Amino acid sequence: MPSVLRSWKGLAVLAVLAAVVLLWLFGKGDVIIAVVIGALVLLSGRTMFRSYSTTKGPTGPAIDVQERGTLLVFACETCGEQLVLLRKGTDAPPRHCAEKMVLRRVPVPDHELN
Repeated sequence: MPSVLRSWKGLAVLAVLAAVVLLWLFGKGDVIIAVVIGALVLLSGRTMFRSYSTTKGPTGPAIDVQERGTLLVFACETCGEQLVLLRKGTDAPPRHCAEKMVLRRVPVPDHELN
């Protein structure tokens, strides 16, 4: 018995090949083309969206950020969106408008009464 027929994958490939030949002989070439296009869309979609499922999470527990007299602000240089950083979970800056945001230190006036 040939080695191709010993595995399930080999049998599946032979079954698909036989189905393609039969469909082609009966004039159903458009079905074959539709299935091939569908498989290409499925594979390219899985490849493209696979990166979204592997996110890099925090490297440790969240830490309170306290710098006396300043606020840590992430700013988007494209649109101007700003985020105030209160707790830090990772060293990677957030993204906005498909670009990494820039960390700025904004001085805060001292509110003590004289």
